[in-house]
Amino acid sequence: MDISLLKQVAGTSNKIALSTALNGEADVKIVNFVWYEDRPDTLYFSSVKTSAALKVYDQNPDVAFITVPNDGTPGNPYLRAQHVTLQRSEKTMTDLLPRYLETIPNYQQVWDAIGATLVVFELKVTDLFVDGGLGQAKETLNFN
Repeated sequence: MDISLLKQVAGTSNKIALSTALNGEADVKIVNFVWYEDRPDTLYFSSVKTSAALKVYDQNPDVAFITVPNDGTPGNPYLRAQHVTLQRSEKTMTDLLPRYLETIPNYQQVWDAIGATLVVFELKVTDLFVDGGLGQAKETLNFN
């Protein structure tokens, strides 16, 4: 599978708008994420282990997301997926920290302040819409 457009677009963002719903109540949160080329169907994010959001994540693991381009990124490239499976990850923040520090400016400050309280989640994608931005290529990747 050619993931070159995915790599290009994933490199323009470190945040997603994560859409959840529970009992008919929709919610959207902006969260930082990391992604690895060798697991193109999986995005990782973390949440504070005492957050009320964890109850929503555990009770309704069917979510949607769209990436938020970094400031100044021309053309608004993005990744978007629906019916994504949200699950707790076997990975820890210690496992993911090097990638967070590499891709998210000033993440060391977040880590120093709340790193010990973070729990890791995975977003497992089946179909991922990749939009390279205004006038650029668009494709849907299927990871079945």
